[in-house]
Amino acid sequence: MTAPQSQEPAAGVAGLPRGLRVTVIVGAVLVLAALVMLVAALLTRQSALAELRAEAAPALQRSVSSLQGLLDTYQILPRVLAREPLILNLYATPTLSPATRETANEFLSAFNAAAGASETYVLDALGNTIAASNSESPVSFVGRNFAFRPYFHLAIAGWAGLYFAHGTTSNRPGFYFSYPVKSSGGDAVGVAVVKIGQERLESAWSQSATPILVTDAAGVVFITNREDFRYHALRPLPPVLAAELVGSRQYGDGPLAPLPVVGEREFDGVRLVSLHEGRRSVEYLLAKAPVPNTDWEVSVLVPTATVEEQVGVAVLLAGSASAIATLFGLMLAQKRLRTHERLAYQARVAEALRESHDRLEAHVVERTRDLVEANQRLSREIQERERAEQIVLKTQNELIQASKLAALGQLAAGIVHELNQPLAAIRAYAANARTFLERGRPEAASGNLDLIGELTERMATLTAELKTFARRTSDEVADIDLRASVGRARALLDPRLRRDGIELHIEQPDTALTVRANAIRIEQVLVNLLKNAADALLEAATPVPRIGLRLQADPAARRARLVVTDNGPGIPPEALGQLFDPFFTTKPVGEGLGLGLSISYGIVQNLGGTIRAENLAGGGACFTVELPLPAPQPLESA
Repeated sequence: MTAPQSQEPAAGVAGLPRGLRVTVIVGAVLVLAALVMLVAALLTRQSALAELRAEAAPALQRSVSSLQGLLDTYQILPRVLAREPLILNLYATPTLSPATRETANEFLSAFNAAAGASETYVLDALGNTIAASNSESPVSFVGRNFAFRPYFHLAIAGWAGLYFAHGTTSNRPGFYFSYPVKSSGGDAVGVAVVKIGQERLESAWSQSATPILVTDAAGVVFITNREDFRYHALRPLPPVLAAELVGSRQYGDGPLAPLPVVGEREFDGVRLVSLHEGRRSVEYLLAKAPVPNTDWEVSVLVPTATVEEQVGVAVLLAGSASAIATLFGLMLAQKRLRTHERLAYQARVAEALRESHDRLEAHVVERTRDLVEANQRLSREIQERERAEQIVLKTQNELIQASKLAALGQLAAGIVHELNQPLAAIRAYAANARTFLERGRPEAASGNLDLIGELTERMATLTAELKTFARRTSDEVADIDLRASVGRARALLDPRLRRDGIELHIEQPDTALTVRANAIRIEQVLVNLLKNAADALLEAATPVPRIGLRLQADPAARRARLVVTDNGPGIPPEALGQLFDPFFTTKPVGEGLGLGLSISYGIVQNLGGTIRAENLAGGGACFTVELPLPAPQPLESA
């Protein structure tokens, strides 16, 4: 038998010779690898920026809430002054006696110290200062005219005024709160003014590594935790406006120059700004939110350095994967070519039976090896799945904790207001008690101290509920009374509900309604449902907003039922099927992450219960949670 002759392979696909075909394939593989790396870079940048935007949202909300809390706390002070009999007496006669003016100055000085303000003063209808807390200071305001200030014009026209500026006398920046002093006929005869320094807000923000900026309507940064940004503009100011600001000295000797922006762009709905800092350019994600009832905006700048790092890693991984896939493909093609040549050679020889037997044995060995490798891969996959389940459980717990903290952040404004009211009252009662003691009236002072004790007890109750709700909890379950969980959730939400004028009506049995659950997580479900209902009512501006909460037991079905209803606009029909999906929300962009209902669904499912949403026939939404009742205990034999 003659040996087989080697044959030159035929032309490749589409008639190309083998060498040219390899060149075309290699070129196509390189182009495909480049496309894979480009797509990986784009998708990674999109995902990383979305995560960065989600991280920036709570920081932005906290910054707006802290500024709003400061404004809400101090805007009441000039209103109190404007109704004080001693201040009204200043406007009762055309000419003030020295004794009357001195008494007013002393009162304003004591009021200023008790409020922790920078200066407190009152103006007549022409803007002249007739009494001030700093009357004894070398830079006393008494006799000075502030009619040029915008806060004076707002107040003398009958409105509450808010203005930020440098003092023309003290050159110290701060917030000016003003309110009209009205005669018995209702006409504005003067203005009460309280100035608060901005350092309280900036000291709270100084702990944040993220730049935070507050800008006015012209885009000038006047409050920030970055000193090099202060009194700079987000964009170049028109010459006329710049001249007006310099002339009014609203921002003192501030440069009013634009920030060193070297680039600005949008990527997938995310605004990116590059600033020249030192010898390099730093890119930031810019997130903005308006300050309610003002023309100010709060901005948070989050560095995007981590985004580029993630993109670099993704490109490297995509390139490595492409290279591995290419090498594997080439090896597979080479192996296939050699196998084809070997089979062709064996087909030509006479010992076909022996060759077939050898191939069969080789196939058995290969198959056995594949089975062993498959078994090993299966074992590894089982281990990876177990680790993944542990990671998922841990991530779920972290997400639940983050959701609780996010809920607390959204309730922060109401809670701060709820705490600020007792604090302001305590300061007033303490000042009165000191005055009573100095005047030899211990009984009156004792009454004020009793009131201070009641207020501190009220604050301690609220902070205890907050501490319990924010505490990280385990997955352990126990027999709990649903009524207690309802009470604690209501304590957390009461400040927000009172602030927004929302009525909460609770129906529950007189005896304990016990379920097998985790108390903290049940409270989280309640807070999520009640807060969502309050948000819906507030967004729809419902005239008489009401929320109902009903607890009842269904012994026949071995279920406890918890129903939350509202008289709002209800749930859009197209959203009913997606309400419990992660990251789905019907709220405007920036006002929710879409995780509250998803987390609540997971909590209830893990407890063996169900949760569903529907619209009421008469209008409004209804959420129903059902939890299993504890198994009845067997009777002990006598």
